[in-house]
Amino acid sequence: MSAPAIHLHLIAYNEATRASIGPGWLVLDNRANERPDWYEYWPIRRHLLAAEREGSLDYSAFYGFFSPKFTAKTGLEHAAVLRFVAEHAASADVLLFSPQPDMGAFFLNVFEQGETFDAGLIEAYEAFLAQAGRPAPLRQLVMDARQVVFSNYFVARPAFWREWLGLNEALFAACESPEPGALKRALTVPTSYAGGAQRKVFLMERAASLLLATQPHWRSVPHDPFGFGWSTARFREHPHEAFISDALKRAWRDTRWPEYMQAFAAVRERFIAAPALRQAA
Repeated sequence: MSAPAIHLHLIAYNEATRASIGPGWLVLDNRANERPDWYEYWPIRRHLLAAEREGSLDYSAFYGFFSPKFTAKTGLEHAAVLRFVAEHAASADVLLFSPQPDMGAFFLNVFEQGETFDAGLIEAYEAFLAQAGRPAPLRQLVMDARQVVFSNYFVARPAFWREWLGLNEALFAACESPEPGALKRALTVPTSYAGGAQRKVFLMERAASLLLATQPHWRSVPHDPFGFGWSTARFREHPHEAFISDALKRAWRDTRWPEYMQAFAAVRERFIAAPALRQAA
């Protein structure tokens, strides 16, 4: 059996980012940038929808679409990503390369983490998921490094990308609806992120995590995230507690023994202090 093809793209937003793309990477051209309000989702969406129409996706292959900041955030060049995907291709549907490991480790899941910096995020996404017929208890989900995805930094087979696109297309439709309403307002509220990025962008980026946490048939393999860039929050000052926190969540997901979550809660209680966290972020 031959090794699967691996297609790794970097998104070009302008001539400068296009020129900065190094050897090996495929270019996902978004220099027109017609919808900057959707950030990475716009070029990835356009590429996947076109590939579906043309029937050009290789369903045995792996695909990845990264922002130009990928190497700066992870330290990984094309060859390292290619090597990692190839090494684990036989046992994985999704490979993860998420930076900010403290943000993944100290929180129960990526939605709790997002809520800390954008109050109302969970309520908005739960309302959307209920409307879309995909209800999920976002406050109760437990995610370790095998489910944590930030910035869409993952490589996956087309079957996973199709599921990811379906969920995010439902979000896209809700946000693009010509009819005003409370849900649309909640999904598109501006955040404190540079440039006032709307909440929908950060919900879109959490879709992969939701799928991995709620659909256990997907096989995910994370690259060791602790060697990637950490956040600017004070959590980065406690790496050993981050290692322990992720390990406890992983152990709970594998066994469901309550003692692991009790230990996790005791560790993270030392760090979850919203005012101090927001000042440091």
